Amino acid sequence: MAYVGPYSFPNGGAAARRIYGNCRSLQYAGYDVVVSSGQLSDTPIEDYNGIPVVSLNERRHENLPTLLKHLMYFSAGKNTIRWLESLERKPDAVILYSGYSPYLIRLLPWARKNNVKLIFDAVEWYDPPGLVSKFLSPYFLNIELAMRVLIKRCDGLIVISEYLRKYYAPHFKNIIKVPPTASFDANGFASSAERHEPVTFVYAGTPGNKDSLSSIVSAVLSAHDAGRNVELHIAGISREKLSEYTPSTGFSQAVIDAVVKCHGVLSHSDTVDLVGRSDYSVIIRPNIRSVQAGFPTKFVESMALGTPVVANITSDLDTYLVDGVNGLVCPDSDVDSLVKVIDRAVDLALDGALRAKAKETADAYFSPENYAKEFKNLIG
Repeated sequence: MAYVGPYSFPNGGAAARRIYGNCRSLQYAGYDVVVSSGQLSDTPIEDYNGIPVVSLNERRHENLPTLLKHLMYFSAGKNTIRWLESLERKPDAVILYSGYSPYLIRLLPWARKNNVKLIFDAVEWYDPPGLVSKFLSPYFLNIELAMRVLIKRCDGLIVISEYLRKYYAPHFKNIIKVPPTASFDANGFASSAERHEPVTFVYAGTPGNKDSLSSIVSAVLSAHDAGRNVELHIAGISREKLSEYTPSTGFSQAVIDAVVKCHGVLSHSDTVDLVGRSDYSVIIRPNIRSVQAGFPTKFVESMALGTPVVANITSDLDTYLVDGVNGLVCPDSDVDSLVKVIDRAVDLALDGALRAKAKETADAYFSPENYAKEFKNLIG
């Protein structure tokens, strides 16, 4: 198997962890896997936990201005085709992550010519930032062409959510749904019985348009204002950026500094440590297409660490998040609703059953070995 695309691996954020989890599932299914990443590297072939990694230098234009970078993006995939052509033995299947139209336009004819299955790993469907972008942006037009036309010409499909499965099911016989997967040793983190106030909530990630970080910050500050001993720890933004997400009125800077702890941009291992040491993760997201089509990796990783999640229901979270059992469900993304849920969370913080059930949920649904059979059926 060859996993290809313009991503960085293994240090490419949620994308890299998605690919790593799927590679492990493929290994459990008995396949040999090589990852061809688009990152720039002086070392052409490396190894990551038993997975060969070939760096193809597809991402040569990352530092260009946005418009020029998007235009140069359409040349992506050429190095991948050259690498595939150079292989004496062609892979049984090529799995494409991201890349969209530039990669698909090159890979579809190559796969047909070489009798290789081409499978797409669909994990998102971007929303254009505005009406003009929807119709005039080459970058978003490229994504729409891929999602609505080119992906349907592949031989198989991996989807991350029910939203994408429902959209593509009429067009594919060969389709599997695989959420993000992860596995951690959660034994090093304190049990609920060993935890003390303040009750700690954690947000990890880059907010963008997907996460309502402002609502999370306001809700935790409001809970503190109501007498609850709570803290919010944030990994992923700098302290200078924090002011963009804090209320402009109602709370003094001294209170904000006391309640909201900004850790800046952390390595993945440090983020995992922070989440594992927290009482709850918080994921509040708007009801937009990009959110419904995707699936939050941070939810999976928090559960795998035994840290219960406070979240509103988006994507497929209602399949896994059970209110009062392995986390808490917020009925919507409003601040007032979240304050009430935080109030409940504080009362349940010493309930070790929530942490145990969170880990059980991850073991049952998010372990890579659980999807080996699906990958075997997909590839044959």
